[in-house]
Amino acid sequence: MRASVDGFVAGPFGRLHYLEEGTGAPLILLHGAGSSAYEFEHVIGLLAQHFRAIAWDMPGHGDSDVLPRHLTVGDYADALAALASGLDARPTHLVGTSIGAVIAAEAAVRNQADVASITLVEMPFRPVCAWVKMWPLVESIFSTPTQTHEQVAPRFRDLSEADFVRWNIDRNKAGGKAMMSAMWALRDHRPDLEAISVPTLLIYGEKGAVSDGIAAAEVALPGATRLTMPECGHFPMIDDPVRFSEIIHGFA
Repeated sequence: MRASVDGFVAGPFGRLHYLEEGTGAPLILLHGAGSSAYEFEHVIGLLAQHFRAIAWDMPGHGDSDVLPRHLTVGDYADALAALASGLDARPTHLVGTSIGAVIAAEAAVRNQADVASITLVEMPFRPVCAWVKMWPLVESIFSTPTQTHEQVAPRFRDLSEADFVRWNIDRNKAGGKAMMSAMWALRDHRPDLEAISVPTLLIYGEKGAVSDGIAAAEVALPGATRLTMPECGHFPMIDDPVRFSEIIHGFA
């Protein structure tokens, strides 16, 4: 196994920071809004036993450059393509959480030849009317970076102090504007899931945050495999990293 890499690649919207570990088929890990590559810190070493595992900081997050403007989901997919090209990581398996899942799906539509498979973890799949109804809640969650332990703990099986500290570090690195920009990108996006032809896995946490869109996602992706991880919330790679890595290894 090669030594862990902590580096940068030039992208269309500034530098992209990434972490890398392992050898083999490339697998890129895409985090959710307000997070970073460290969302996968509990699982990247396990995945590196079978893959060349790469976790990015999406534009405006982590140690990647600040957003030059509002980006669409398509823009994020273009940034992902630049990362994969810059690291010579094509075709790649994509594993995305939340908005990361939506970016992975868009990449599979735009750059089919460069994508080997997609794993969509806790992917939000909602009509505009649903986003409008829940927008006050979205703003309350993503406009203010720092959150209390009581606010964060219900999203996890057993939130550790280290994970809680990392949660607020990542949210403050992104800031409210970048997080809300990402959420607007989600709200405005119209995914063409029917155009996806690569092998697709849907993963949900039993106690996740996007159950309202599961049925519609299954209709839009009739060939996809669906799996629910027991006792997991919106971040199953943190709640159960061993089982999560086993699932990815068995699928990709």
